[in-house]
Amino acid sequence: MTVASRFLWPGVPGQRNHPGLALMIGVTRAIAASFRRSVVAVALAGTVVGGCASGDTGAAEVWDPLETPNRFIFSINRAVDIIAFRPLAVMYRDLVPDRAQTGVRNLLDNLGEPVTAINEVFQGDPNRAATTMARFLVNSTIGVAGIFDVASSFGLERTKEDFGKTIGLWAGVEPENGGFYLMLPAYGPSNARDATGLMMDYLVDPFRILTFNLAIDWDVWQIGRYGLNAVDYRSRTIFALDDLEKNSVDYYAALRSAYTQNRADQIREKREKTNARAELERRDNLALVR
Repeated sequence: MTVASRFLWPGVPGQRNHPGLALMIGVTRAIAASFRRSVVAVALAGTVVGGCASGDTGAAEVWDPLETPNRFIFSINRAVDIIAFRPLAVMYRDLVPDRAQTGVRNLLDNLGEPVTAINEVFQGDPNRAATTMARFLVNSTIGVAGIFDVASSFGLERTKEDFGKTIGLWAGVEPENGGFYLMLPAYGPSNARDATGLMMDYLVDPFRILTFNLAIDWDVWQIGRYGLNAVDYRSRTIFALDDLEKNSVDYYAALRSAYTQNRADQIREKREKTNARAELERRDNLALVR
């Protein structure tokens, strides 16, 4: 096959295809392939997590068969955090104006909207996925690439979904049972379910697929995007993590328990279609009335 023949219109002999269309077809096929792989991977992950049901320890105890290597990785993560990451997050929180921080957060959230929409489709909520994509389109245009959350003022509420929650929604085990606990280098607390979900989110991310097909240096893009996201997130958890460390005898165990319970609450909300915060506010209001 010649180079020219690769850009011919299907079924139209001798007519050349536009390179831009060839690129669009390549990107579309790549997204479709990633989507198909994600379907298989979610099914496999659900089976794996479901297979752990016999060892389901519920909320009382986290299954941590890799505790020794997990604690080793935790100690490395903590050292890096103390030496470099926390000071950087403090500087970001104290020196960057609040409005600029809000803009950064909005931009990063906007980049994650397509993955959220894909997960909402897998969760059986196409209407919610359509709203998420509407948010993405509005904020990417009127909101200047997502720096301004214009969509919220239009009544389009933001949600945040990931494949870890998607797997947990359909797995036939208690939400606390995400498989064996994992401490990931640089990333932090996770488990078999959420680590698989993290990989799936990466594979179906349209921005990753697009930059790959456009031959953009993905490593630079990835470091910039996820690095900024990590600094922003760490700046917003400084007080919570400091308080957790200060009031716990075993910081590793306390963080493991807090992570597991938080993820379980998120998955339980998805299963029961409830909002924990709204439910607490409703009970408080009822108490006041009584």
